[in-house]
Order: sequence, then structure tokens, then C-alpha cells
Amino acid sequence: MALARSQGPAPSPASASEMARARDSLARLAKVLGVPVSAFHPVAGEQDEAIVQAADLVTEFAAIDNPAARRTCLAFVRAMASS
Repeated sequence: MALARSQGPAPSPASASEMARARDSLARLAKVLGVPVSAFHPVAGEQDEAIVQAADLVTEFAAIDNPAARRTCLAFVRAMASS
């Protein structure tokens, strides 16, 4: 299971519905974390790798249609966070 995507090829253009779904997911994540959505969009020259990766993670998670796969992904992330 390859998880690294940050260094891969540029993603294909997303549809408007995919972009809306990603924005909604990012807004929900920001609310849960108690941070503004802008925290996931670093100012040029001040990019924090963890924030960029978090935004990438949210975008990719939002693209998973299968509920079981989403649960598996979430369980994996939680396991990595606690290790």
C-alpha cells in the first residue's frame, strides 16, 4: 500500500464536485481541529510540510468512495498517530 503522494506526478484536474467535496472535508477537519481553513493553505515561502501533507491527506481521503476503505484508512492513520 503506497501512501506517499506528495512527490508524485501532478494530479489530474478535479471535477467541480470533487473540489467541493474536498473543500467541505477540509472545512470539517478545520472545525474539529479548531483552526481556520487558511491554516491548511500556507503562505508562499512559509510552507509547513505537515500542513501540506494534511491537506493532501484530506483531499485523498475525500476521494475514497468505499465506506469500508475509508474506515480502514482512518484506522491506519489513527494507528500511526498513536505509535
